[in-house]
This record gives sequence, C-alpha cells and structure tokens, in this order.
Amino acid sequence: MTSPHVPSATVAPELQAYAAHVVARLQSLLDEALLGVYLIGSASLGGYESDLSDIDVIAVCAAPLPLETKQAIAAALDHRVLPCPARGLEFVLYARDAVASPTREPRFELNFNTGAGMSHRFSPGPEGEPGHWFVLDLAVARENAIALLGPPAREMLAPQPRAWILEALSALLAWHAREEPVSPNNVLNACRAWRHVEAGDWCTKRQAALWARTRLEDPSLIDAALARREGLPGPALEAEAVRALVRRVQDALARARA
Repeated sequence: MTSPHVPSATVAPELQAYAAHVVARLQSLLDEALLGVYLIGSASLGGYESDLSDIDVIAVCAAPLPLETKQAIAAALDHRVLPCPARGLEFVLYARDAVASPTREPRFELNFNTGAGMSHRFSPGPEGEPGHWFVLDLAVARENAIALLGPPAREMLAPQPRAWILEALSALLAWHAREEPVSPNNVLNACRAWRHVEAGDWCTKRQAALWARTRLEDPSLIDAALARREGLPGPALEAEAVRALVRRVQDALARARA
C-alpha cells in the first residue's frame, strides 16, 4: 500500500488531520486500486476558510467500481461518521482511464457531497450532471492540487485544452444566471473567469474579486458580493449590475474562444 504524503505546512492543521482520515478510509476500501488522492479548491490555492470554504478532494482509482463499493465509500466519508471541519466535503472519484486523456464530459465514478453546511449528494455516475464543473476541477487540480497520495497531479491528470476550459467557464456563468442570478457566487465566479481569461492562472474567489475590483470604474458590486459571502451587513446585489458584469466576462470569454 502506498504511503500518504504529508500535506503542505500551509494547510490548516484541522484540514491536514481530516484529509489524513479521508485517505485512510479510501485506502481501507480500495487498497492498491487507489492510485492518487488530491486536495484541490481553496485549500490548494491558499484561500481556505473553515467557516466559508468547502473541502474539495478528488481521487483516482485503477478501474471502474461496482455500485456497492461506491456506496461503501460514501458511507465511510459521510459527515455523520467522519465530521467535516468545514462547510462540507466535495469528493469526486475517477477511474484512471477517465482522466488519462481529456474529455468535455469527464466520466466520474462517484460525486459525493456531505457536511453540515451543504446538501447531501450521492451521484454514482455522470448522467445528468453538467460537465463543466468537472472540466474546471480537473484543470485547476492539474496545476494546483496538493497530492495526499500518489504522484503529482500533473502526472495523473491529462491537460484540458484551453478551448474546453473557456467553454466550461462560459457554461458555469450560464448556469449561475439560470440557477442563482443574484448571488455572491455568480459575481465571484465571474471575477475568477475574467481573471483566468486575462492572466491564464487560477486563484481563489476572493483573490479574483480583489483583482477585478481594480478594473471596474465602480467596484461596489464586488465589495457587496464579498460582504455577502462573508455574512457581513451590506447592500443587496443589484440584478442589472450582476448581469452587466457577467456580460462583460462572457464577452471576454467569447473573444478568447474566437
């Protein structure tokens, strides 16, 4: 059995301890079939906040798994038996062949969410799940993931073509426009997409917001979104201002795709 890596010293101690438990439980169920486990999201980008952030983990196994094994993994990671120290755990498991080459619709084995601050989700396959979430997670993971077990993410995950990443960012903004049009996440993900188009890197939502506010004549929308995300008092987000920002970013994405 492969030994887990020690996470970066910049990772919060409670997150390190939790990640070690996640790896141990996956190892107990998958043994040598577990090829890699990676911490992604805000924790790998230096922006983890226990009261605001999710803990995002992806793992890679040797081959597709039966439903019973997926159910056992979900049971082992459930917040009720392994308390998550953050808002919740977002866990995605892939078979090796699914990440060895890029695809617009990554085929995961398990998409599992659990935690005190999020809705429970158990998806044992990609049917009905929008693919843009997973294209973006894999793109960010390849560049920024912290390896908890296995080789560096760049050796495990195939690169995603830039055109597909831009397409996925556009789909993400369209999803927000439909599902949560006047929300901090809509604004902050627009900032992150804009930053990626212009700078080509990945950063936290907060970092992207601070970058974007210096490029707007009126940064009040950004300030309001950050305040709302952090639960601070402040003005409501104005629907037209949100739409204007999103249109601006969608235009930048369209130019980059062209």
